[in-house]
Amino acid sequence: MEPRKRAWRSILLVMTALLLISGQVTWAQEAPATPDSGSGPSGSSILAGVGAVIGSIFYAPFKGLIMCPAVGLVASGVTYAATKGEKETPEYLLRLGCTGSYFVSPSMVQGKETFRAYDAP
Repeated sequence: MEPRKRAWRSILLVMTALLLISGQVTWAQEAPATPDSGSGPSGSSILAGVGAVIGSIFYAPFKGLIMCPAVGLVASGVTYAATKGEKETPEYLLRLGCTGSYFVSPSMVQGKETFRAYDAP
Protein backbone atom coordinates (compact mmCIF):
# COMPACT_ATOMS: atom_id res chain seq x y z
CA MET A 1 0.00 0.00 0.00
CA GLU A 2 1.35 3.38 -0.91
CA PRO A 3 2.35 5.66 2.02
CA ARG A 4 -0.13 8.39 1.11
CA LYS A 5 -3.10 6.00 1.29
CA ARG A 6 -1.82 4.61 4.58
CA ALA A 7 -1.53 8.12 6.04
CA TRP A 8 -5.08 9.03 5.00
CA ARG A 9 -6.42 5.81 6.47
CA SER A 10 -4.65 6.58 9.74
CA ILE A 11 -6.12 10.08 9.80
CA LEU A 12 -9.58 8.70 9.08
CA LEU A 13 -9.20 6.15 11.89
CA VAL A 14 -8.14 8.83 14.38
CA MET A 15 -11.01 11.14 13.32
CA THR A 16 -13.53 8.31 13.69
CA ALA A 17 -12.20 7.47 17.15
CA LEU A 18 -12.39 11.13 18.19
CA LEU A 19 -15.97 11.38 16.95
CA LEU A 20 -16.94 8.29 18.91
CA ILE A 21 -15.21 9.55 22.04
CA SER A 22 -16.68 13.05 21.72
CA GLY A 23 -20.15 11.53 21.39
CA GLN A 24 -19.65 9.73 24.68
CA VAL A 25 -18.51 12.92 26.40
CA THR A 26 -21.57 14.79 25.12
CA TRP A 27 -23.97 12.18 26.48
CA ALA A 28 -22.28 11.92 29.84
CA GLN A 29 -23.91 13.46 32.89
CA GLU A 30 -22.12 16.30 34.56
CA ALA A 31 -20.26 15.26 37.66
CA PRO A 32 -20.43 17.50 40.71
CA ALA A 33 -17.49 19.83 41.08
CA THR A 34 -14.75 18.65 43.40
CA PRO A 35 -12.38 21.01 45.17
CA ASP A 36 -8.94 21.25 43.61
CA SER A 37 -6.13 20.09 45.89
CA GLY A 38 -3.72 22.56 44.29
CA SER A 39 -1.05 19.90 43.77
CA GLY A 40 -0.73 20.63 40.03
CA PRO A 41 -2.31 19.20 36.93
CA SER A 42 -3.84 15.77 37.23
CA GLY A 43 -3.56 13.03 34.64
CA SER A 44 -7.10 13.62 33.44
CA SER A 45 -6.48 17.33 32.85
CA ILE A 46 -3.34 16.53 30.87
CA LEU A 47 -5.25 14.00 28.77
CA ALA A 48 -8.04 16.54 28.27
CA GLY A 49 -5.46 19.04 27.01
CA VAL A 50 -4.00 16.50 24.61
CA GLY A 51 -7.48 15.56 23.41
CA ALA A 52 -8.34 19.22 22.92
CA VAL A 53 -5.23 19.82 20.82
CA ILE A 54 -5.85 16.74 18.68
CA GLY A 55 -9.53 17.59 18.31
CA SER A 56 -8.72 21.17 17.32
CA ILE A 57 -6.13 20.03 14.78
CA PHE A 58 -8.85 18.17 12.92
CA TYR A 59 -11.94 20.25 13.67
CA ALA A 60 -10.68 23.82 13.13
CA PRO A 61 -9.64 23.27 9.48
CA PHE A 62 -12.83 21.27 8.84
CA LYS A 63 -14.97 24.07 10.24
CA GLY A 64 -12.99 26.92 8.66
CA LEU A 65 -12.23 25.41 5.27
CA ILE A 66 -15.23 23.16 4.61
CA MET A 67 -18.24 23.98 6.78
CA CYS A 68 -18.14 27.77 6.57
CA PRO A 69 -17.32 28.12 2.86
CA ALA A 70 -19.37 25.14 1.61
CA VAL A 71 -22.35 25.04 3.92
CA GLY A 72 -22.32 28.63 5.00
CA LEU A 73 -21.47 30.62 1.92
CA VAL A 74 -22.26 28.41 -1.07
CA ALA A 75 -25.45 26.84 0.28
CA SER A 76 -26.80 30.16 1.52
CA GLY A 77 -25.99 31.84 -1.80
CA VAL A 78 -27.67 29.09 -3.82
CA THR A 79 -30.68 29.15 -1.50
CA TYR A 80 -30.92 32.94 -1.76
CA ALA A 81 -30.92 32.72 -5.56
CA ALA A 82 -33.36 29.78 -5.63
CA THR A 83 -35.85 31.53 -3.36
CA LYS A 84 -35.53 34.79 -5.33
CA GLY A 85 -34.35 36.92 -2.45
CA GLU A 86 -35.97 35.31 0.59
CA LYS A 87 -33.51 35.94 3.44
CA GLU A 88 -34.53 33.74 6.38
CA THR A 89 -33.23 30.38 5.13
CA PRO A 90 -29.94 31.69 3.64
CA GLU A 91 -29.19 33.55 6.90
CA TYR A 92 -29.88 30.35 8.86
CA LEU A 93 -27.52 28.34 6.59
CA LEU A 94 -24.82 30.99 6.90
CA ARG A 95 -25.16 30.96 10.71
CA LEU A 96 -25.17 27.14 10.73
CA GLY A 97 -21.89 26.91 8.82
CA CYS A 98 -19.88 29.81 10.19
CA THR A 99 -20.78 30.30 13.86
CA GLY A 100 -20.04 28.21 16.91
CA SER A 101 -16.87 26.69 18.27
CA TYR A 102 -13.85 26.50 16.00
CA PHE A 103 -11.52 25.03 18.61
CA VAL A 104 -11.95 22.30 21.20
CA SER A 105 -11.00 23.27 24.76
CA PRO A 106 -9.94 20.90 27.55
CA SER A 107 -13.09 21.78 29.49
CA MET A 108 -15.15 20.67 26.46
CA VAL A 109 -13.33 17.34 26.46
CA GLN A 110 -14.02 16.94 30.19
CA GLY A 111 -17.70 17.82 29.71
CA LYS A 112 -17.54 21.00 31.80
CA GLU A 113 -18.22 23.28 28.83
CA THR A 114 -20.68 22.74 26.01
CA PHE A 115 -19.36 22.29 22.50
CA ARG A 116 -21.33 24.53 20.16
CA ALA A 117 -21.38 23.35 16.55
CA TYR A 118 -23.30 26.54 15.74
CA ASP A 119 -24.89 29.42 17.60
CA ALA A 120 -28.63 29.08 18.08
CA PRO A 121 -30.77 31.96 16.76
